[in-house]
Amino acid sequence: MGGAHPVPPLPDRPRHPSPPPGSPPAPRRPHPSPPTPRAPPSTPSPPRAAARGGYRRLAEGPGWQRLVREDLATAHAGRQERRRTLAALVQFTDLHLVDVQHPLRYEYLRAATASAWRPQEALSVVGALALVERINGLRGAPATGAPLDLVMTTGDNTDNNAACELDWFLGLMSGGKVTPDTGLRGHFEGVQSAGIDLYWQPGERRADADKRHGFPYLPGYLAAATRPLRSPGLNLPWYSTVGNHDFLPGGCWAPGDGWAHEIATGDRKLMSLPAGTGAGFWRKVTAGQDPKGDLFRTLLHEQRRRTRRVTPDPRRAPVTPEQYLRAHLDPRHTGPGPHGHGYTENSLDRRVRYYAFPIGDDVLGISLDTTDLGGHYEGSLDETQFRWLERTLARAEQPYALVFSHHTSATMRNTRPDPARPGERRRDGAAVRALLSRSPRVLAWINGHSHKNAITPTPASGRSPPPRTSTTPSSPVSSS
Repeated sequence: MGGAHPVPPLPDRPRHPSPPPGSPPAPRRPHPSPPTPRAPPSTPSPPRAAARGGYRRLAEGPGWQRLVREDLATAHAGRQERRRTLAALVQFTDLHLVDVQHPLRYEYLRAATASAWRPQEALSVVGALALVERINGLRGAPATGAPLDLVMTTGDNTDNNAACELDWFLGLMSGGKVTPDTGLRGHFEGVQSAGIDLYWQPGERRADADKRHGFPYLPGYLAAATRPLRSPGLNLPWYSTVGNHDFLPGGCWAPGDGWAHEIATGDRKLMSLPAGTGAGFWRKVTAGQDPKGDLFRTLLHEQRRRTRRVTPDPRRAPVTPEQYLRAHLDPRHTGPGPHGHGYTENSLDRRVRYYAFPIGDDVLGISLDTTDLGGHYEGSLDETQFRWLERTLARAEQPYALVFSHHTSATMRNTRPDPARPGERRRDGAAVRALLSRSPRVLAWINGHSHKNAITPTPASGRSPPPRTSTTPSSPVSSS
């Protein structure tokens, strides 16, 4: 995967064979379209605009140098001439398309964890649209120039498990009008207009926690971030993998008993909290002590006097796994295909969110569901899925396989039973890694969740070459 230097584009490979009955169709290669015009690069703010480690404007620049890694094999001379492209794909992960006015959000935990709220979150949909346009402008894989086969998302496509966010995600990926605004249209009711010092208030001149680090006064920012947009949709076939934020309210809590729906569609939103209270609560969440959200509900009840009134919106309702799959299967969201983006009517009937599909003549793609519906943001595999993965790798017609999931092996330590299958065993990341290392087909396990770029060489179990584990944040990655 990859290489030290770019090489000339290779000839197109033969057309993909017909997949087995009931499998998602193989990706079809679209006709090239003209590159999307790009705005000139921004000029970085001068160093005096912020303290060290503070705000800087982004600017375009050269990419990181490509490196030859010899963790798994020795790099031999002449390898560029011997290469054969097996697949070329783009990875999206952890887009976290977020309704920043959603009552279920816990921005007030910012003092306890940086992941609770980030100043740029209102731009999640705008940023994802720019990403779609950028991918549409690519002419091939960066290392080989080979035509791109597909885009795969590896979960946390949404942030609050909300119906509106899922609609935005599917509209961006397959094309259509997207308006990242909820509640009272045109009237922002989130933390960035609340006058609270903990958050960047772009429309106010007064200082706040982020302006002290150089964040600017930007009147009109929130109106621009929530304006209607139109996405062209991807030009490439795309496939979907689920993450914990797609199925669990807040990305943390087991769904199903109605409390999350009541809060999400209600008219009260908590925006601030005593720092000590938030830190104590978050310690219990990270320790896995609140999988069902009991402590969260207690916190909201105790802090009700601090909540602010917001405009309720039924579009903020949590989606069930069945609704999530049905939305993917909606013909309005087929876009460049395939229909369902990996999921099929059979997936709905069997209540499974994992599948296999042909990437090319020689490569099988496998998408896993690592979300534990028993609650908590870490994951695992149910025994049924684990055995399916084992059989799929053993019986595959293709000599190679790429495995996709949301969670990394290191974040698959949550083995709580699925409430729908209380007696079924769950497998952790070490078990999955061991299984993949035993298979002679697996080239890589590609995932997300950590929001960090990392490639982890994994030793094989008596074979060569061993698989790689690749983890990426919200950015495109092309493997070829």
